[in-house]
Amino acid sequence: MQRRQFLLATGALASGLPELARAAGQNQTPEFKILQPQIKDPAQGWQSLFNGKDLEQWQPQQDQGRAAKPFDWRIATEVGLDPRNRTTLSYKHEPSSTNTPAFVNNRAGKSDNPITKKDYADIELYLESMIAKESNSGICVMGLYEISMRDSYGHSELKYGDNGGIYAPVINEKRVGGEPPLVNASRPAGEWESFHLWFRAPRFNAGGQKVENARFLRVELNGQLVHEDFELPKSTRGRSPWEEKPRAPLLLQGDHGPVAFRNVYIRTLRKA
Repeated sequence: MQRRQFLLATGALASGLPELARAAGQNQTPEFKILQPQIKDPAQGWQSLFNGKDLEQWQPQQDQGRAAKPFDWRIATEVGLDPRNRTTLSYKHEPSSTNTPAFVNNRAGKSDNPITKKDYADIELYLESMIAKESNSGICVMGLYEISMRDSYGHSELKYGDNGGIYAPVINEKRVGGEPPLVNASRPAGEWESFHLWFRAPRFNAGGQKVENARFLRVELNGQLVHEDFELPKSTRGRSPWEEKPRAPLLLQGDHGPVAFRNVYIRTLRKA
């Protein structure tokens, strides 16, 4: 059986783009600078989900109910908006670069969703993302409970689908509920944004019946509180990859538009 390879970007997409080398957000975000000493301390229990070289800890979702998408994410050391088309991302990989590596979906924004090979329950998660103009992605904890990523910079009337919102579940074939972010903490498209969340998984009894709903205990976008103690009675995905269960993989959306991810760290949820 042929092993799936995570291919490196060769720089072909970055040719003729002098702006890319100074793309916004190549330096660390203020939020990561604060968290980094804790991440470096082994006693704190943080684990990296991205080694900067490949997607060794991830695998394609391979949704059997939909047309197959390529699992063609690329490694990049420089990412930014394409000045010729700001609805796409351009990127290049320089092995000698000191920039933090990222993984980027294909130019059309239609790569298969990566899911972790490992299952998780109660977690604290930190990651950074960059999206193009008008793009859309999401963090789907346990593959089911989605924090929206969207180009929402400057929006005054926030909805659940805006950046940092908790997506609404589908009830009787309609989106019902959901929760917009408390504030618009979004940065412009083409800049790195930080998502830091604390999550409690649903509880099940010995017979497999759910006895407690999942909860986002706290969600911060770019260092600002956007959710606190929000109950999740069911999956918020329009098409859930599996039923609710005690443990499940983390899923990142890669098929809704151009997006890049970096600095992905996870640890078991700790008591306050």
